[in-house]
Amino acid sequence: MGESAADPRRLRVRAGLAFVQVLRPALYALLVLSALFTFWSGGPVAGRTLPAWTQSVAPTLFGIFLAIFAVYRFALMRAKKYPAATGLFQVGLGALIWVLLLPSARHRIAPPSQVPSQVDELPALMTSPDPRVRAIAVELAGYRGADGRYAREMIDRLDDADAAVRERARAALARIFKTDAGASPEAWSELARSRGWLR
Repeated sequence: MGESAADPRRLRVRAGLAFVQVLRPALYALLVLSALFTFWSGGPVAGRTLPAWTQSVAPTLFGIFLAIFAVYRFALMRAKKYPAATGLFQVGLGALIWVLLLPSARHRIAPPSQVPSQVDELPALMTSPDPRVRAIAVELAGYRGADGRYAREMIDRLDDADAAVRERARAALARIFKTDAGASPEAWSELARSRGWLR
């Protein structure tokens, strides 16, 4: 029996399969683009963050891919060239992935936002009414403040009413500055300004 006398449905299936074969490179491109937007819109990449509206790009691209893929798979199954169970599983899995890519679903399943870093309490502790707390705090600042973040508070403790606090403040300052400028707050302030730690 000639091709003209063949079942019209089979002819349509063959035409559809041929059409999808032509679109195969575009399908791969849609899949790759949807993956890129999925990962990039979820957070910064190389220091750059995409606008919030791009979160809808990935599900849109994947939805187009899934629609064409589903037509292709169903055409193969109708032509009995692909196992129905496998095809249905692949289309169903694709639909599940598409649902998970939706911005609303991603927000629901996203891990809770990072708990903001705890408030740095060292500056407050260095002004505690208890001299023992001030002494411990200023000593701890000497280990944590190698970048000079506590320079102002530590220098202020050089005028502390408690001798132990003054001694620990000087020792802590010597630790982070790698030199000893003495007991004078002015000398330490000048040194801190020369390093850009004070203005």
